[in-house]
Amino acid sequence: MLLGAALLLACLTELRAQSLKPSCESPIYCQGELLHDVQMARLYNDSKTFVDLKLRKPEKEVLNAYENLKNKYNRTVPKEQLRGFVDEYFVDCPADPKCKELEVWVPTDWKAKPNILDRIKDSNYRDWAEKMNVIWKDLSRKMSSTVLKDETMTSLIYLPNGFVIPGGRFKEMYYWDNYWIIKGLLHCDMYETVRGVIENFFELVKKIGHIPNGSRVYYKQRSQPPLLTLMVDAYVRASRDESFINRGTLEILHKELMYFIKNRQVDVVKNNTVFKMYRYYAPSSGPRPESYREDFLLAGDLPSEDLKNKLYINLKSAAESGWDFSSRWYIAENGTNEGTLKDILTEFIIPVDLNAILFGCFETISRWFQFVGDYEKYWFYRFKAIELATGIERVLWNKRDGIWYDYDNFNRKQREYFYSSNFAPLWTGAYTFYRPELSRKIINYIFKTGLDKHKGGTPQSLYDTNEQWDYPNAWAPNQAILIQGLQRLGTREAEEMAAQLASKWVYTNYRGFEKTGKMFEKYNADKVGVGGGGGEYEPQEGFGWSNGVIFELLDYYGRYFRSTNRVGTRSG
Repeated sequence: MLLGAALLLACLTELRAQSLKPSCESPIYCQGELLHDVQMARLYNDSKTFVDLKLRKPEKEVLNAYENLKNKYNRTVPKEQLRGFVDEYFVDCPADPKCKELEVWVPTDWKAKPNILDRIKDSNYRDWAEKMNVIWKDLSRKMSSTVLKDETMTSLIYLPNGFVIPGGRFKEMYYWDNYWIIKGLLHCDMYETVRGVIENFFELVKKIGHIPNGSRVYYKQRSQPPLLTLMVDAYVRASRDESFINRGTLEILHKELMYFIKNRQVDVVKNNTVFKMYRYYAPSSGPRPESYREDFLLAGDLPSEDLKNKLYINLKSAAESGWDFSSRWYIAENGTNEGTLKDILTEFIIPVDLNAILFGCFETISRWFQFVGDYEKYWFYRFKAIELATGIERVLWNKRDGIWYDYDNFNRKQREYFYSSNFAPLWTGAYTFYRPELSRKIINYIFKTGLDKHKGGTPQSLYDTNEQWDYPNAWAPNQAILIQGLQRLGTREAEEMAAQLASKWVYTNYRGFEKTGKMFEKYNADKVGVGGGGGEYEPQEGFGWSNGVIFELLDYYGRYFRSTNRVGTRSG
C-alpha cells in the first residue's frame, strides 16, 4: 500500500469518526459467514451471481440450517457440501422458469417502427435502428409481486413499474445507466415507459432517502452520478408533460439532491479560499457483496481492519462514480495517478463530472421552484448553482491547458491528466467563458491529446492499466457528454468536431452490430466495431446506454451520416 504517513492518518481519522454500517441489513446478502464462505469458495466465476440468488426458504431457516452445517464440519464446510447447501436453499431465478422474480415485459408504448426511423436517411443505419428498437423489448423487465411479499428472500428492491435493464450480468435497474436509456426511449416515442421508470426512482427516494447504485439491497449504501433531475428535464422536454413539474415531484428531487449536499459536499481550500464542492464517498464496512472475493483478496495483506475498510470504502466510492475502475481514482505516494487498485483514494478526489452534473441539477431545479412559486428553494438552489460554478472555474479549470481537471483535495493540486470526464462542464453549461474563446481552447486540447485520431471513439483515458474505465476502452456516456458539450458551444469548429466524433462512434457501433448482432457495453477506441475489455468481469452485451446514445446521435445526425463513410458532418 503506497500511502504516506500524513495521507494514511487523514484516511483513518475520517474513518474512525464515523460508525460504519454494512452494505445493507441482510445477514445473507451483505454480511455474515454464509456470504463470506460462499464467495471465498468461488462457487461461481462471478461474485455477483450468489448475491443475486433468491432464497427458497425464509431467511431465519436458511441461517439456522447453515449454522448446523458449520457445526457439523467443525466450522469449515467443504466446497462440495457448501455447493449442495446453496443448491438446496437458493434458486437462480433467470435459469429457473418456475421463479418469477423478474418477468420479461413488453412496454405498452413500444412500437415496431418509431418515428425516428423517418429521420434516418441511410438505409443501413435505418435498418440497424429498427433492430436496436427491438432490443428495448429484450431488455424490458417488470418485478413480480412475490418480490414485495417477502423482501428478505431476495436481494431485489421492489419497483412498481416496468423498466429497462442494462443487459448481460446487470439484470436490475441501475441509476446513471438509465439517463441514457431514458434518452433513447424518448427518441423512440416511449414516453409512458420513461415516466414509469422515473416514478420507480421516486419510489426509491421515498423508501431509502436516495437512489442506490442499482435496485439491489447490497447497493443501498452507495449511489451513482445524480442524474434524476436531468432525467425529469429530458422527459418533460420530450413529452411536453409540464404537469409533471409539480410540488410533489420537486420535493422528491429536492430530497435526492439534499442527500448529496449533506453527504458528499466537502470543503476545498485553494489560494486561501474555501469552496463547497462534491466528491464520491460511500462509507460502509466490508467488501462489496457483489465483488466480495475480489475485494477481500485485494485487502488481504493489510495489517488492520481499519486499513481494510479504508480500501473497501474507496472501492465503493469509485463504484458510486460509475467509473469502476480507473487510474482516475489512484493517488500514489508521489501524488500521481500511477499505481494499482491498492492506491485507490476516491474520497480525496473532486471529480469534474460530478460537480458539473450537480451544477446542472441545481440550475434546473431552481428554475422549476421559481415556476411553482417556491422562492425560498429557488434562491437556495440558485445560490448553490452560483457557488458551484465558481468552484468549478476557480478549482477545476486549467487556464494553460484550456480544460477542466479533477482536483486532489489531499495534496491540494489539480490532477493534470486526460480523462474524458474533463469535458463534462461543456455538457451542463457549467462555465461563464466567452464561447468562441472556450471553443478554441477545447478544440486545441482535443488536437493536443490526439483524441481525433482514434478510430473507434474517444477513450476514457490515455493510460493502459487493464482497468475497464481506462485506455483503450470507450464508453457511450462519455461520448455523449463530449459530443453534446461541443454541440452546446454552438461554434462552427465545435459543431464540426462534434460531428466527426459522433460519426466515428455511430460507425463503430454499427460495424460491431453488423458483425455480431450485438450492442456492447463498451468499445475499443482503436479498433472499429470491437468491444472493450479489462476489469473485473467479462464484457457484457445488451446494452442499454449504448443503444440510448446511438438513438440520440441518429436523431440529431440521421439526415447526414452514411454507413459507407464513418466521417460525416451535418453539412455533408
